[in-house]
Amino acid sequence: MTLTAIVDRRTFDDAITDERRVRVYVDSGELGIQGPRPEVELMRALADAEPPQRLHVVGSSGAGKTSLIMKVMGDLARRELQTRHEVLVLRVGDRPESLSSPESVMKLVLDTIAVEGHRFSNVDPELLLNASADQRTRNPTQIEHRASLSAPVVSYAASIREAYETAGLGQNPARVRRDLEDVLREVRDANFRPVLVLDDTEKFISPGPTGAIDEESVRNLYHHGVRLLGEMPVDLIVAMHPRFEDVDQVSEVVDRLNMPWISVPELPAEAEPPPLQLILERRLQRDGEGVDLEAVITAAAIEDLQVLYHERDRDLRSVLKLAHAAAERASVRGAECIEGRDVRAALSES
Repeated sequence: MTLTAIVDRRTFDDAITDERRVRVYVDSGELGIQGPRPEVELMRALADAEPPQRLHVVGSSGAGKTSLIMKVMGDLARRELQTRHEVLVLRVGDRPESLSSPESVMKLVLDTIAVEGHRFSNVDPELLLNASADQRTRNPTQIEHRASLSAPVVSYAASIREAYETAGLGQNPARVRRDLEDVLREVRDANFRPVLVLDDTEKFISPGPTGAIDEESVRNLYHHGVRLLGEMPVDLIVAMHPRFEDVDQVSEVVDRLNMPWISVPELPAEAEPPPLQLILERRLQRDGEGVDLEAVITAAAIEDLQVLYHERDRDLRSVLKLAHAAAERASVRGAECIEGRDVRAALSES
C-alpha cells in the first residue's frame, strides 16, 4: 500500500462509523494496559449481570468512549445468549433541546424508534459482528454465531408500529411515559434485552482540557434524562466526560442510581512498542496488503504523535486526525514515508 492509498482510504484518520470503530479497535490487553479491562467489565455487565444495568463509560473528549461501547456490542452479537440485545443509541449532544424536560427526553426515544422502523435498535449487529470477526473480547463462554433479523424482531416491530398508528405513541405529553414503558414491554416480551446508550455527550464541553462546560445541558442530561431513564426497565449506558462531576445534579443522580464507572483506559506513556504504533498498525492491517508500518511512517513521527496524545488530554481522535493530515503532507511532497516534519507541519496548521 502506498502513502497515497493510505491518504485516499483515510487509513490513519479517526473512525467515523460504528463498523469502522469496531474493525480497527485495539483491545486494552493488547496495548499492555494494566488493571481491569473495560471491554470485559462492560461485557460482563450486559451479558452476565441481571438487567437493568446503569453504567457510565467515562473518558475525556476523543478518548474512545463510542469505540469501546460499539466494540462490546459487536462482541455481544457473537454470544449465544438466551436473550439477545437490542441497542438504541441517542446522539444527545446534537440535540440539547431534547433534554429540556423528562417528557422531551422520552419523546426523543419514541421518535427515534419510529425512525428506525419501530425497532428498538439503530445499531446493525451484523455489521459489528463482521467487523469484529477476528478482533473480539475474549470470554470463555463466548460462542460464534451469525446475527440476523429474526422473526421475533419483525413481530415486535409490527406490534409497535400498530401502536404508533392507532394510539399515536409519543404525541400526548401526559402519557408519554406510559407509551415508552409499553414499547419496552413489547421488546422484553419478544425475549430481547433493550439497551439504551446516551452518546456524544462530550459536545457539552468546549475543546481542550479547560474548555467551558455547557452546565445547563449537562444538568438537563442527568436531571431529565439519566434520572428518568434509569428508573425504567432498560440497560442504560451513558458516555460521560469526567468533568461532568463539576455540575450540580450529576453526583446526586449518579448516587441515586448507583452507577458504576467503566473508564476508557489511558495509553501508557512508557511502553514498548508505543501504543500509537499498535493503533496505527491495526489500521494498516485492516486496510493494507501486508505493508509494514515502518515503511510508511518513521519511529520519530510515531513518537511525536504519542507525545501529542498526552499533551492533548488523551484526545486520541485529534491525534489520529493529525496522523492523517501528516500523511497528506508527506504525500504532497512526494515522500513514501511520514516523517516528524510532516506531523509538525500538520500540527502548525491545525
